[in-house]
Amino acid sequence: MAFSEYFELNKLTPRARPILKWAGGKAQLLPQLLPHFPKQFNRYFEPFLGAGAIYFALDAKCPAIINDANPELYELYLVLRDHPNKLTRLLDKYARKYSENFYYDLRASQPRSPISKAARFIFLNKTGFNGLYRLNSKGQFNVPFGKREKCPQLYDSENVKRVTERLKKSQIKNCDFEKVIQMAKKGDFVYCDPPYSPLSRTSSFNSYTAGGFSDAEQVRLKNACNEAAKRGVFVAVSNSSAPLILNIYGDWRVHFIKARRSINSKSHLRGPIHEILTTSWEMRPKNFNSLRSRLEVCHP
Repeated sequence: MAFSEYFELNKLTPRARPILKWAGGKAQLLPQLLPHFPKQFNRYFEPFLGAGAIYFALDAKCPAIINDANPELYELYLVLRDHPNKLTRLLDKYARKYSENFYYDLRASQPRSPISKAARFIFLNKTGFNGLYRLNSKGQFNVPFGKREKCPQLYDSENVKRVTERLKKSQIKNCDFEKVIQMAKKGDFVYCDPPYSPLSRTSSFNSYTAGGFSDAEQVRLKNACNEAAKRGVFVAVSNSSAPLILNIYGDWRVHFIKARRSINSKSHLRGPIHEILTTSWEMRPKNFNSLRSRLEVCHP
């Protein structure tokens, strides 16, 4: 099916939006990213779903296989698909209990039921500091309270309905990214938005799973994407403009995307920054090396 049928038709029909606040989410970058995607593709794959801004921007008719290595996030999407009403009722209860003490009590809790886990995930995401998701070395969520006077809106009822309908028409997985990429066949489109390679030692926010996402994992991802591209799969990867990423994706087309830092604890360090989008099916521009050189000296 044509790309335009997924992204351009029925513009007046509301699409689902991400449920979560997400550091590195792509909602604000959609106008820059979508023009670089393939003009036609069969199925859509997203091995690092996160909040799913691009996935939810797709028309509900688009066949999709989505995945995330974070088991709590995976369970959240299953609950949104299967038990949205029970989830929103529990979130309403949590909203009435909103306080700093309740936040830390809930953060320290270890609920067992999928619905309680999902409600905890959303509440901590919406009321914690700046929408950050971070785990310590023991795999424990350790983001501090956001200190808002009133409880922010935890969900939008109409959007929950749209998210539920979208998820019902997709395959949801919780496995290694390489297994998902291997499922893609000729004519499919794989979009990867992995934890970013840090621009500096102090800029890493990739503690998304307890094990993090190392340089070796970045290389393993590129190798898996290379194999998919050889099968005729369209592959696009977002990442930082760190030297490691510019080097390992040097044989692909590199598009520089203007983004903003939004999760630094120091407000004066939140601001414009360049990310990259690399695409497997286009030739590298002739001036790539000069662009890379100018970008490397601009790293903060």
